[in-house]
Parts: sequence; C-alpha cells; structure tokens
Amino acid sequence: MVGVAVAVRLGRLDSVVARLIKHREIRESGQLRQATHSVPSPQSLAAAGAAQRCFAGSGPLESRAMGRAHVIGSPANIVFLTTAAMLIAAMGSGCRFIPRTGPVPQELAAARRLCNEGLSAADKQDLMRAEGLLEQAVKRCPTDIDSRRHYADVLWKRGERMEAVTQVAEALRLSPEDVGLCIDGGRMYMDLGLLDDADRLANQAIKRSSRSAAAWHLHGQVALARGQALDALADFHRSLAIAADDRDVLLDTAEVYRRLNRPQRALATLAILGETYGPDQSPANLLALEGMAQEALGRPSDAIESYRHAIGKGEAAPDITARLAALEQSAGTDEKTAVAARSDESSIRE
Repeated sequence: MVGVAVAVRLGRLDSVVARLIKHREIRESGQLRQATHSVPSPQSLAAAGAAQRCFAGSGPLESRAMGRAHVIGSPANIVFLTTAAMLIAAMGSGCRFIPRTGPVPQELAAARRLCNEGLSAADKQDLMRAEGLLEQAVKRCPTDIDSRRHYADVLWKRGERMEAVTQVAEALRLSPEDVGLCIDGGRMYMDLGLLDDADRLANQAIKRSSRSAAAWHLHGQVALARGQALDALADFHRSLAIAADDRDVLLDTAEVYRRLNRPQRALATLAILGETYGPDQSPANLLALEGMAQEALGRPSDAIESYRHAIGKGEAAPDITARLAALEQSAGTDEKTAVAARSDESSIRE
C-alpha cells in the first residue's frame, strides 16, 4: 500500500493502474472473483465515482483516464477504484499531483541537503565552498527556486554579478509570482546601474503585492537614483506606512530630505532611526547624515561632533573626513579671529 500511495502522490497513475489491474487478474480466479461478480455496495460505487471524477479533473491526466473508461465502468474494477480513492483521500491532496516532468523526491531532497550545507558554509564566510555546494544543488534539482536564490546571493557576494543576475532571472522564469525574487533581482539590477530593469521588477513586485514595504522601497530607490527626489519620498512614505521601523527606509528618507534642503525634517527622521539602536550603537552613515543636516542648519560645532563620531566608527565615507577638516579649519580660523579681536580690544582700553 505504501508503494502505491507514493506512486499516486507522484502522479504516476499509469503505474498504479497497471499494477492494480494486474493484481486483480492474478487473483481473479480466487477470492476476488466472488467480489467482482457480486453487486457492488453503494459505498463502493460512491468511492468509484469519486475516483473517476478525480481522474477526469486532473488536467493532462484526463485523456489517460478517459482512455480507460472500459476499466472504470467494469464491475470487476470496483476494487481498484475503491482502493485508489481511499489512497487519494488518505493523502489529503485532492486531485493535485506533482507534474510528471518535475523532479523526483530523491533529487529534491539531495538539492535541499546541498543547499543547507552551502548556507552553513556561507554563514562561516567560506563563500568559495558555499558556491560549489549551491552550484551542485542547482544542477541536482534545476527547478528548486530556493537553491537558485541562495546560489545567486553567494555569487553576488563573490563578485560574480552577471552570473548572479542570470540565476535570479532563471528563478523568476520558474516562479514569476515570487515577490522576493523580483526585489532581489531589482536590487541587483540597480547596483549594476540598470535602472530600467530595476524599475520593471519593482513595478512587478508592487503589482503582485501592493503591501510589500520592500517593493515600495526598491521603487523609491530607483526614483532617487534617477534624481526624482519627490517621487522617491512618496514611495518611502508608502513603505514606512507598512513597516514604520525599517532602518534602511528611514535612512533613505532622511537622505531625500537632505537633498530637498529640508535638514530639520532630515534630523527628525534620523532621531526616529536612532531610537532603534542602543546607546552609542548608531552606525556611521546615520551619524554622517546627522552631521550634514546640522551643518546645513548652521550648527558647526554639533556637525563636527557628529562627523568625529562617524569617523570613529571606522566606516565613514571619505567625504566626511573632508567635511570635518573644512569645519575644523573654519572653526580654528574663527577662533583665531576672535582671540585677535579680544586682544585688540584690550590694547585699545589700555
């Protein structure tokens, strides 16, 4: 029975039909002969009807089932139909079967095992080994979307960007409704400067899931890269309406406000972002944006402090060092001027 159940789950109805009918013929002269010549019970007829309807509604399998109408209609095969119906009901899978052209369970299981090993290697920063394992997983089961997704991610981290994009594109071909794949692919395209392709995937993601904060964020990032700050701001606000504490979106929103010359709003947004971190845990890019907003508001001493903290994190952009140097030089010049002025004033009084 277990072997038959597995065959039915895999959609191998030809094998099930042949085996059960052969079983009937072998035992026809024995105890099954009596059953096949008797009037079937109402329960058996109901089960047979359920099985026939199941076979008839299974898409590509319909023609094969109809081709065996003489088998289904024969009283001698009530046993077969009853057994098949019970197996399908026990599996709880209705009339849905894995496509005959899909991977067999052994291939999928092997691919998942290799994929897990690859992810473990990636967690240990052994990207070369992770790439090899995930490549094997994809070859073992080319239709496994997760294997391709993780393979593309490792390829990207390894600097093999075009191959990574190729893997994501193939995964999207296999699963075009996958919003996460649209977003992953869109981000890759954007980093490569392919804004039209990134925008296309962002729009696809929004169309398939208008409540996806990541999709709106990606759409806004593309707009910002195109210099469309107001459009980007609108998209970021849509994203924050769905996920109000998303750090990446908050940071990009503050950047848009800075570009729109609205430093006060930028500081307010950065203050919200800063609350998501612990004491002295704010990242360098947050502190750098904070310094630029303070500088724009005419608060050089506050900006100097923010720039120094950002540089102290060891991750600040090179232009932050230049900004700090310019402010310190200006502050030093102003201090010297002030000291000279006080000295002149004292001399006059004397």
